[in-house]
Amino acid sequence: MYQRSSFRSRRPRSVPYGTVFGTLGIVAVLAGLFAYGIWWFRFAPKNEPSASTSDTIVDVLTPTPVASAVIAAAEGTSNEATLHDPKGGSSFANAERETDGGQFFLSIKASLPDVDRETYAYEAWLLRQVPYDYFSVGDFVTNDVGEWVLEWSASTDSGAGKYDAYTQIVVTVESKDGNPDPSRHVLEGEFE
Repeated sequence: MYQRSSFRSRRPRSVPYGTVFGTLGIVAVLAGLFAYGIWWFRFAPKNEPSASTSDTIVDVLTPTPVASAVIAAAEGTSNEATLHDPKGGSSFANAERETDGGQFFLSIKASLPDVDRETYAYEAWLLRQVPYDYFSVGDFVTNDVGEWVLEWSASTDSGAGKYDAYTQIVVTVESKDGNPDPSRHVLEGEFE
């Protein structure tokens, strides 16, 4: 008997050339756009304004010495500040500032826990909000009675109100690792 085989030979279907060329065309266009994007971000000329024709944001936001004095007088800032532990601990400090004879003076007396002085130091920072800026005024030392103290002064030759806008004080505990940025806040206060 003759049996009919259930196996059918299947011939592979041929893919229409239009689909292959269409896919290759899309891939080529996308690759070209990607290459152009890389070139544009790396090598395209940038339209940066020249420094001589426009003010920088720092120039615009930095008040003149007269404006700083007027702002400070209008805000009624005092020359005394009390600093408290932001986490509610028992540490505190008192700060005083004054300007006399072209010099700005800052003194801080603090009650802080003792630290390993070979590894850590307490450091004070002055901050202003507009334009935002801060700088270190140095590390604390202990006086004869064991209080942490810091005295700092600077010339105000560039303007009588140069330091008036720096109304906030922060004390941090710093690891002696060479990192110049502020670390963990242990006291905060403001000349109000």
